[in-house]
Amino acid sequence: MPPQTEKRIPKRLKKEPLLEAVWELRFVGDPAVGAALPGALREKLRAGSRTVALEILPLAKVPVEFRNVQEQLRYGHTHALRVDGYTILTGDHVVALSVLKPYPGWKDFKTRILELADWVRDLGIVKDPQTFSIRYIDFFEGSSSETLKLLATNIQIGNMTPASGEIHLQMPVNIEGLQGLLQVRNPAQLTSGAGETRGLISDVLVAAEMPHTPDPWNGFEARLEKAKTLCHRLFFSLLKSDTIEAMDPVYEE
Repeated sequence: MPPQTEKRIPKRLKKEPLLEAVWELRFVGDPAVGAALPGALREKLRAGSRTVALEILPLAKVPVEFRNVQEQLRYGHTHALRVDGYTILTGDHVVALSVLKPYPGWKDFKTRILELADWVRDLGIVKDPQTFSIRYIDFFEGSSSETLKLLATNIQIGNMTPASGEIHLQMPVNIEGLQGLLQVRNPAQLTSGAGETRGLISDVLVAAEMPHTPDPWNGFEARLEKAKTLCHRLFFSLLKSDTIEAMDPVYEE
């Protein structure tokens, strides 16, 4: 068998399938932090003359004793601040930055992440940051059998394969010392003002620990860049070369 050549990874795609990009920071917190953080961040935004809308999310009405029972609730979001097409999400043990399509590109997203991270550090409310993650959720429209063919995978258990293309895959991975999580759901259904659309959703996440040092934020930008690069690599590793070429990739010169 001839040796396999490494797949070229684009810098960006002209036909971007992204639904949502998320940066999230998890920390050791408490209800007092969860209550103070939204207001403190809103004042930071207002100081920059930005128009911001603060929304109290349904989870905020759930007693904190219940929120701490399960991890999904413990790291859930109680407040949302919407500004400039981005959403800052906060909770008792979490702060996140989310942007929906159209994706503004990594340069803009990274700038907003670093700004938010600086605010969190400078406020002094978050004392013990634990981990951060970068997550990209993408959508490929089509029938289950069509969209499964977009993936660089051959799924088989025993002698059985998903002939209809219907799969729900979740796979933790280790990549260059960081923790990754790959998820594929096919079919998935999206609902919008234009109606319902079916297709395949890929969900790729890479998480990194914050160092337990006097200044855990030291070197954060480099760690953020590494996590994003690995998340980018994992996403493209899921796809066939023909799938990538169909999205008009732009490569480094």
